[in-house]
Amino acid sequence: MKSVFRVFRRRREDELALIDAEITAFGEALAQHALVPEEHAADAGLLADYTRALDAYDQAKRAFVGDRDRADAVDVMLALAEGRHALACVDARLAGLPAPPGTPPCFFDPRHGASAERVAWTPEGGSTRIIDVCAADAVRLSEGMSPIATSRHRPPEPQRRTPARPPRPRVSERAPAPESRPDVARRTDPAPGPRREPAPFKTCPPSVRKGQQVQGRGNREPRLSHREPRVPLVLVVRLHGGARNSVEVIEDGGARSLLRARGRSRVVEPIPLSEDKHVRLRIESAGQWNAWLQPVATVPAVEDGISSRGSFVLRYAGGPAIVHMSHADKGDFSVTELDADLWQGRHVLSGTGASFAEAHLSGPTYLHVRAEGNWKIRFTPGDH
Repeated sequence: MKSVFRVFRRRREDELALIDAEITAFGEALAQHALVPEEHAADAGLLADYTRALDAYDQAKRAFVGDRDRADAVDVMLALAEGRHALACVDARLAGLPAPPGTPPCFFDPRHGASAERVAWTPEGGSTRIIDVCAADAVRLSEGMSPIATSRHRPPEPQRRTPARPPRPRVSERAPAPESRPDVARRTDPAPGPRREPAPFKTCPPSVRKGQQVQGRGNREPRLSHREPRVPLVLVVRLHGGARNSVEVIEDGGARSLLRARGRSRVVEPIPLSEDKHVRLRIESAGQWNAWLQPVATVPAVEDGISSRGSFVLRYAGGPAIVHMSHADKGDFSVTELDADLWQGRHVLSGTGASFAEAHLSGPTYLHVRAEGNWKIRFTPGDH
């Protein structure tokens, strides 16, 4: 039995070593890049892509701390994918070419190439999640087979440096400024820390009452108990499968579409203060899904910046600032202010495709992000 555990432990260590090596390789690619930011001070788009690459490198290092296996490191792989895309955009801009489309690598092994499809996957002993996989793994999963990276034909052992496993980054390391190079010097292993909390809107908070959460499969029209006393809430719907998903909220006079697109798997929608006793939904999906209403107090408070995918609600907790938003995929994106009761307020910014936008904020406020793909928001101090 001990030998079996040693095999699994060794496999996890190999997976983590490969991911750590990818982080190091991306840092070296940044350090060796030919771009000199001072020579392109007038090209805001170029500098925004370069800053996005640096931020992704820092995010990957920080997110990797405490990961136990490849499933834990999915946020690391997404950060690296965003960073590689940002650096590819830099190269394209320098060459006078259009920016390449952003496509994350295969979840099971980046060596499989770019992902071709988003599918539902349930790891042994874990919960179902939506992942990006290559075409070959998508076919294997649909036929009930193991993905290539976890089948009997395991990928070759990663080439190891000295020491055998690249050391983990310090959690205190910060992303370098755009005019500097990333620090790829010797790193030391951090002390084991507590397990990270789930990402916002990833799981239903334990404080949510049973009447305010529901799960199911396929096409249904669930009803969630609104609240008593009346307070604003945030609706979250997570869909775990299906090539095309649809979510509508049924209101007086008809239905309002919240999601109707291929590949998208989450809705985060503010439900303003009202006298309604229930929130009625219409969900169409070939896979499983779950939905819940959570208190507005549980939305993340942000002062410096945040990155995510799809729709989102956050509370900006700083002073007067300029909000910068970069969007890495096709489709539209926008940011709208919300008042204390979560009613829609001032339109802040918007854009289309892989692009960048910025606007002013006068101070603390709730913000509703609508987006089709991966995005990043930063706040820098500035007078309104």
